[in-house]
Amino acid sequence: MPETIDLTPTWAEWALLYKRLAESGESAAIRHLAPDFARMAASCEALKQISSTLTDEQQAVVGRVMAQELTKMGY
Repeated sequence: MPETIDLTPTWAEWALLYKRLAESGESAAIRHLAPDFARMAASCEALKQISSTLTDEQQAVVGRVMAQELTKMGY
């Protein structure tokens, strides 16, 4: 089986695209992507609600991924 490259954007990469479309006034594209934006927001809330139940190892993964994603977004 040939190896493939996963080109799926992370949520931070997707959010940057959404932000750029919004800033450029691409309202039609924004409307089309609204379900993905809602899914991203719902995922954040779900993580927030379960975060106190995560093990230390899981908390470390969350922290690492959040730092990586925020870096991608310039924060």
